[in-house]
Amino acid sequence: MHWRIEKLKNKYCNIFYNQANTIIELLWRLRERKYPKSKDGKTLFHIGCGDINSPEFINIDARKKDHIHIVTSNIFRLWMIPSNTADLVYMCHILEHVPRDSISMVLKEMHRILKPSGKLRVSVPNFDYILAIYKDNDHKIEYISPALMGGQEYPENFHYEVYNKKYLERLFVNNSFQHVSEWNPIEVEFHDFDDWASKKLTINNKDYLINLNLEATKA
Repeated sequence: MHWRIEKLKNKYCNIFYNQANTIIELLWRLRERKYPKSKDGKTLFHIGCGDINSPEFINIDARKKDHIHIVTSNIFRLWMIPSNTADLVYMCHILEHVPRDSISMVLKEMHRILKPSGKLRVSVPNFDYILAIYKDNDHKIEYISPALMGGQEYPENFHYEVYNKKYLERLFVNNSFQHVSEWNPIEVEFHDFDDWASKKLTINNKDYLINLNLEATKA
């Protein structure tokens, strides 16, 4: 008897899941006509875009602004976007705001909305660079605290995790991404704006690199 109940439960769960996905896809098809695309027709998402507004991107943020296409309290749970939709997902200085136990969940969600061979492009503070700045400036915490811990001027601007290249590469690979590589904001496609990915930290008239820019392909 028990196995029959489980079989029925699984059957109706699958039916509900499939129906929910169908509804999400239909709603998306109705909305996507008013969303921007790249010049070559690609679907690009900017997760946590803040004040950045590139005309080719669908902007997603928790704060309501005129250029935000999708406002959601949880920018990491994108239930309104069907699977296999995006050609590119961009996150600049966003992943460090995710608690450590939730990082894999976020990467899996980005993987879900990407098309096969779609790209996840990420910029985060580079812990190795931050350590170098700390050592080069008489071990003064105040010089590295904002980059390490976040600006903290509003509730969402706190950092939960630190990254270097080896660690982020491993996270990508462990969550079904491949072909991990560094990217340059000046050279890369779909980056016609200035944001933290290209910024440097200036201390005592000396410029320091601060960012780790990596991208990976959906396996």
